Amino acid sequence: MNTIDGTKVWSGITRFIPRSLHEATWPLAILIVLIGAWEVAIPVLDVPGYILPPPSAVASAFVDHHPTIFDALLVTLQAFAIAFGLTVLTGYVLALAMYEWTPLEKTVYPYVIAARAIPIVALIPIFVIWFGFGFRSIVIISYLISVFAMVVNSLAGFKSTDPKIIEMLDSFSASRWDRFRHVHLYGSMPLVLAGTKICVILAFTGVIVGEFLIGTEGIGYLIMSYNSTFDTAPMFAGIVTIAVTQLSLFGAVVLLERSLITWR
Repeated sequence: MNTIDGTKVWSGITRFIPRSLHEATWPLAILIVLIGAWEVAIPVLDVPGYILPPPSAVASAFVDHHPTIFDALLVTLQAFAIAFGLTVLTGYVLALAMYEWTPLEKTVYPYVIAARAIPIVALIPIFVIWFGFGFRSIVIISYLISVFAMVVNSLAGFKSTDPKIIEMLDSFSASRWDRFRHVHLYGSMPLVLAGTKICVILAFTGVIVGEFLIGTEGIGYLIMSYNSTFDTAPMFAGIVTIAVTQLSLFGAVVLLERSLITWR
């Protein structure tokens, strides 16, 4: 089977952009209507600005505070990139190892499930003692929140490959590497990328939660700083920035999925 061609990936992305824009028409239209209703309702209902600012005030606050917001977002994205990268790499490799060696799956998988059953927030005091406040603990929180989905989906993807193809390759004395690059890599890809879409949301959310609780920098910490002074408009501007960033990250994975999985 041919290897993944970068040119084909890019052509797949450009082919799906128009369709994605078409699919976004109705959600964007509804969003515009909701923003307009929000803008009109605030003065009509006489809602104080420190409770709920109108969209125009949020936009103005974003313009005024955008250097601070973007600097904080950069810190958040750095923590996210480390946590998400570790999630995808270790989750995929661990799932592959458990698939190849059944005793490892029987030994490790119950602990993976048990670890997920523990609320990560309950472990934060321990992380603070071990790693202190700030960046390192936040990366660990984000990683632990997101890695479970990667392991489970990747393992399910490997197990979903056609056993008859594996038997055929074994009859030709194919190595484990041959089985992986010709069968498992492609056969598991739909479920692996589905897990990646889940992980990109969980990892980013994990970073924000960590910054809310034990952060010393980052956009989550910045939002809590605005909250403590009832500076609501820039707080909403930060929240909108988080939402747009998270949607962009998810959209990037969706485009990658559509460009790689061309046979569905």
